[in-house]
Amino acid sequence: MIAAAGILDEIAAAEERLRLAALAGDVAALDALLADDMVFVDMSGRILDKQADLDLHRSGTLRLHRVAFSDLRIRALDAHNVHTVLRADAEGIAGGVPFTAALRFSRVWRLTASGWRVAAIHSCAIA
Repeated sequence: MIAAAGILDEIAAAEERLRLAALAGDVAALDALLADDMVFVDMSGRILDKQADLDLHRSGTLRLHRVAFSDLRIRALDAHNVHTVLRADAEGIAGGVPFTAALRFSRVWRLTASGWRVAAIHSCAIA
């Protein structure tokens, strides 16, 4: 079993890999970080699965120009599940329309045979 501090460090690094992959539109890296059964409730309440999320990046429907994470909170639920909450300030183009957004994300990371993968995501707009 990984020590709690080790889990927290691994998840902080995984969150940074996720940020960089989303910023670059790196579908292969995102594919490796998202669990196959991932569920994403986006800021408008839509429920997306892994393929729908990847398709946003693959198709160019979502292009991020800036993503900054802050206020990262990590809590190990057990040796195989971790909950993160963070603020994401983002700029980009969604559906051809430029946007700037301040968002709060909540994610559940699950340890699999392939490493840590995001199993669930929820996001909402914040002030």
